[in-house]
Amino acid sequence: MWFVFEDLKLRSLSALTLISLLFLLTLITPFLLAPFLCVFNILLIIEIFRLYRFKKELFSFNLILVGISVLPTFFAQTDLPTTFLMNIFLFFFILYLSGSIGMSMFIFYVNLSISLLMSLIVSPTEIGGPGFFAILVLAVALTDIGGYFGGRAIGGPKVFEKVSPNKTWAGIFFGWLMVIIFYYALQLFNLFESALFAFVFLGIAISSQVGDFIESYVKRSLGVKDTGNIIPGHGGLLDRFDGLICASFFVKIIDFYLAA
Repeated sequence: MWFVFEDLKLRSLSALTLISLLFLLTLITPFLLAPFLCVFNILLIIEIFRLYRFKKELFSFNLILVGISVLPTFFAQTDLPTTFLMNIFLFFFILYLSGSIGMSMFIFYVNLSISLLMSLIVSPTEIGGPGFFAILVLAVALTDIGGYFGGRAIGGPKVFEKVSPNKTWAGIFFGWLMVIIFYYALQLFNLFESALFAFVFLGIAISSQVGDFIESYVKRSLGVKDTGNIIPGHGGLLDRFDGLICASFFVKIIDFYLAA
């Protein structure tokens, strides 16, 4: 069965590097987390432009366009409604320039997600701050790990074969199981003791998997295998962080609920 996991070594090394970076940003230099998310957002926008082969002739124009695209993020920690309105304006602006409603919607979706993450890391609720950001990323990663091992080791019926041919129900349930185990492990350290958080962590797993399907649908509609090759064994940034992008919406809704 070893050949089923033939890419495991490369994926593991990449994952270890990303986890080390996460540890550095959230526990040692949390003040760098917001600037990092801004840079991360820029790279995501560039990846989307390349994915849709959207490129103007002048380099300066492309540079300005990327800057305009990530501008809403800078208001996310102080004025989220303004950020939302700016993202709507950005949707129509990109649609006007490109004529692609698919790319415009994808940029709106990704840009708003990063804005929500920026807002979460300064939220005073129990699911706010750099510490929970690290937990969120780990929960999303565990969902992916469970899906990878469950899907490849057990196989079985596919979920949406036309959208994502490798996703199986076994992988889906293993992803949920990994996150629930993670949740109860955190409870051993007297964290998230309210029963509400069992729902929150399961919601993170489910929304993360939804993000995976959204990104798979976009790639399939464009006829590409990966969104890039920046992360060895994983592909592009969108390939690796599709779950986090979608899960941010669910977590921010819970954050609004806790803050009310």
